[in-house]
Amino acid sequence: MYARFTKEKIYERLDMMKRLAVFCVSMLLIFIAGCNSEHLKVDLLTPKTFTPGQVSPIKMKVTDNKGNPIKGAKISVKFKMQGMNMKPGNDSMVANETGDGLYTGNANLQMEGDYTATIKVDQNGKKFEQEKRFSIIRK
Repeated sequence: MYARFTKEKIYERLDMMKRLAVFCVSMLLIFIAGCNSEHLKVDLLTPKTFTPGQVSPIKMKVTDNKGNPIKGAKISVKFKMQGMNMKPGNDSMVANETGDGLYTGNANLQMEGDYTATIKVDQNGKKFEQEKRFSIIRK
């Protein structure tokens, strides 16, 4: 009448239950992370050329995942020339809002080449970071 379980079968079932519990918790965490994430999109608008000794205007459009402009954010950008390990002089900028999700700032890019811009957006305490690549040549 009663089913007899060996130690091996009991351990197999316990192991299977542990795996199922880990899978369920993992899926729940993934679901929660997906629901709470606020994705922002940053479009980086850079000039194609620069003049040595002059600042280059850098523009960005920041929107939410529905395409609505982000207003009132604090934006900072750090520039790093790809393939260069030396420390540049002034490699960062702060962008100011000009309206409708548009932000502008001036970068002091010293050399032509390929750059990575690390853009940090702080909107009402929510922080977002994105990297964009661009190239610029000397006039």
